[in-house]
Formats: sequence, structure tokens, C-alpha cells
Amino acid sequence: MYKVIIVDDEKLLRQGFIHMTDWTQSGFEIVGDAANGVEALALVESLHPDIVVTDIRMPVMDGIELTRILKQSYPNIQVIVLSSYNDFDYVKDTLQLGALDYILKPKMQYTDLVNAMDKAKLTNLQQSPPISPNKPSQSMLSFLKSLLAQPIECSVALQNKLDDFNISLQSSHLRLILVQIEYEEGDSILDDSPVNQISQTIVDDLQSKFRGGENGCCFAVNPEQVLILHNHSDPENLEWMTTILTSYEVQYWLCVSEIFSGFEEIHSVYQQLLAISNFRFYMPSGAFLQGSDYRERSTRLDLQFKLLNDFIDKQNFQGLYAHIDAVVQESMLQQRYVDPYAMRNGFIEVLYYVIHRLDEKAFDIEVLHKQKLAFFKNIENSRHLDECLAMSHHILMEIENQLKHKRNAQISPTIQAILDYIQQNFSEDISLQSIAHQFHLNKSYLSQLFKVQTGENFNNYLANLRINEAKAMLRESNPNIYTVCQAIGYPNPSYFGQVFKKIVGMKPSEYSKLYHK
Repeated sequence: MYKVIIVDDEKLLRQGFIHMTDWTQSGFEIVGDAANGVEALALVESLHPDIVVTDIRMPVMDGIELTRILKQSYPNIQVIVLSSYNDFDYVKDTLQLGALDYILKPKMQYTDLVNAMDKAKLTNLQQSPPISPNKPSQSMLSFLKSLLAQPIECSVALQNKLDDFNISLQSSHLRLILVQIEYEEGDSILDDSPVNQISQTIVDDLQSKFRGGENGCCFAVNPEQVLILHNHSDPENLEWMTTILTSYEVQYWLCVSEIFSGFEEIHSVYQQLLAISNFRFYMPSGAFLQGSDYRERSTRLDLQFKLLNDFIDKQNFQGLYAHIDAVVQESMLQQRYVDPYAMRNGFIEVLYYVIHRLDEKAFDIEVLHKQKLAFFKNIENSRHLDECLAMSHHILMEIENQLKHKRNAQISPTIQAILDYIQQNFSEDISLQSIAHQFHLNKSYLSQLFKVQTGENFNNYLANLRINEAKAMLRESNPNIYTVCQAIGYPNPSYFGQVFKKIVGMKPSEYSKLYHK
């Protein structure tokens, strides 16, 4: 009988798969199901399946990352991918990582599943038999990992097992620490790779703490996660861990549980740490993450899309980014942390909305439509907030450049000369009247021509140009507001503040504080 695990964030789909037929008649047993890649890996450790059927798009850990880890750490497990029509680029990624086959969800039939699983069965027969997890050299590791996969009901039997392995640990005053490690993108985590050797060396170094009489143990769940389970002693004495970890050229985060009692709680505490670990998205390497810091969680980025219309219609994408960045920074200051998966999706929704709005306004964005899936994938793959913001800014600037290129192709030499003049003299006391006089044009005619060829009137264009320059000055240093307004052509600080708030949505001082906290 071949053991199968189903992985999909839609519970109804998992149940439908399980009850689709009597799988035992075809030689298969559905031994478990999971809502994401992290849950699936825990089941893999305890159930040792032959086949994993997984969706691609899931929160916490998607099907691409799950496939990568499975094929590198458990090469004998066959992976079958479920996808929609729009996921084919992702399907190619999973196939390149070693997935055996894929099935389209919209047309999924029982026969398609059986054929794919029979193919997996045949592939397994052609491969070498899997390494037994019960080999003496791995028995302790398998036992420790089993504590994470499901609750343990018999504490007495577990204590006896710990004694058999010479692990000094009591069931009261326990603490679990998850060391989440990140390597450079593209690093291999195969068993004999340098990355995997690093994680094993880290375990050896950390384990030395418990050879000197301390109660506890340390082991690697996988090359990117090391767990420390110990009896709580000094709540502040965790510096020994950072001393060891900083000696390695890796990024790491320490997810620290509260004190708990009872071995049966290890499973649920581990699940809590996995959830907390996702919030390293917001924190620098070396940070400590505790559940009490992330109690105010949100499942959605709080953006009011109607407020974005003015930025989009004026093609002020720098201002649009500043608005989004301000919303994110305010949420961070208030310690209202958005789930990282939802944060990435929030940025993607904004970009979808921008493209939709430009389509409504009949802008020619054919090139943008060809690039958008690659843009969105880059955001989905971003591992940290700074990376996500930088990618979103890059995409908005790419949109602006494409529209500017289209616009410039239609601008007359006269208007282009005027734009160049404004760019060079915006800090001076210039106006539509002075520009008309400078270029020997009628003021009314210039006003109409400027609006037709640039898409906005002269005063708005000049104000946006000046405020963008002001924002650059406020970001790069922490100057006096009076100095800034003088440098961009606004002699009256009060008027400058009004214009800045109207365009950016906040006062100049508030904007400056975002970058100089």
C-alpha cells in the first residue's frame, strides 16, 4: 500500500480528494492532509509517505518551496502538483525542482489522479529503496521530530524514552526555541551540501551547552530550522546562542516560546513558533521573536483603494509609493503586524488595481501586461519587508517610465523644451505666465497645449515636481523644513506645508520622521 499526503489550503478540496473513491482498491492510502507546506513537512517526518499531492499557491509555505525541500531532503518521495490555468509558470518551477507530474484543478478527474499516482508508484519501484528512518544512528532524531508532529499522550513513556537516549529533561518549566536560518538564494540544501553541513555544525555547537550539565537538547528539523528544547533557568541568559550563531555567515532569527509544562504541549508550542517565525519578514537578522509581540495581527493590508485614484490618474507613482509606504510604516509604529502572506498579497492587489485603473483610462500598457506576472512573482518571492517594498517601488517606477516613454513619443519639441526649462528652474519663481513670455506663446494656448500633451495642468505638474524634490531631500537627510521649502521654490513654509500634505497625505515633518526614527 502506497502512503499519500494531500496538501491544499482549501479544506473542501482536501476532503473531496480523500472521499473521491476507495483509494485502497488502487493500492493507495491517504494517511494525512495539510493546509500548507509547513504542516506537510511535519506530517512527512512522522508518516513517511511515498507520494505528496500539493497545491501551488498556499499561505505560510507554498507548493514550490515544499517541492524544493521534499526533493532535496526526501528524494524518494514523489510530488504531484495541482494547479490552475494561470499557474503554469509556477508548474514549470516545480517540475524543474523534481516534481513528477501536474494536474489542472479545473478539469481534475479521478482517472487523471490515478494515472499520476500510478506513475509515481512505478517511479518508486525503479528507484533505490528509501533510507529507513529507524536506523540506530537516526533513531534519536526521528524520536525528537515525532514530538513536533503530533501531541504525545503518555508523558511517562516519553520520559522513559528520553532517559534511554540520555537526554536530561524534565516535564516542567520547559522552553522551546526555534532558530530560523536563511541562506543566500540559490544555495543547495542537499545532505552533502555546505549549507546542510552548516546547520549540523550549528547543532553541534549549540548542543555543547547541554553537555555541561544543563537540561535540554538541540537538533535540526531541517537545514533551515534548528530547535532547542530545554528546562528554563535564566530568562535573560540567551546571549550564548547569539555568540555562536553570529560566527556563521547566515541570517538567523530566534523564536522564543513562553515557559510551559508538559511534554504533550511541545507539538502546539512548536506550531505557535512556526507562526511567529513568519514575522521575521519584518525583523533584521539576529532578532528575538516572541508571541507576545505579535498579538495584534491583521490578515489584510489596510489600504483604501479610492485614495489611490488621484495618484494613478495624475500618473504620480512616486507619490503612490510614498502613500503605501506611509500606511505600512504607520502599521509598524502601532505594532499592528500584517500577516506576511497578506502583506505580499496586499502589494499585488495594489498593482493589479493600478493596471486595472490605467486600462479604464485607456492608457496603452501592452508591455506592462506582458510583464505583470513576472512582477507579481518577484513580490511573492520576497523574503523581507524591505525587499518587498523595494520591488513594489521598482515596479511602480517601471510603470511610470513606460507611460512617460509613450507620452514623450507624442510631445512636441516646444513642450519638451518647456519641460526641460521647468526641470532646470523649478526652484525659481516661475509661473505659466512667465513660461509663456519666455517662449513667446499665448498663455491660454500654452495652458491647453500643456494639458493635452502632458496629461495634467501646469500648476499641478510644477507642484508635483517640487514636492518630489522635497521628499528626496527629506529622505536623504534631516534638514530644517524652511531650508527645504526655500530650495524648491516655496518661500512661504506654511503654504509649502499645505501643498505637501495635499499631495503626499501628511505633513513634511511627519514624512521626515518615517525615515529618521
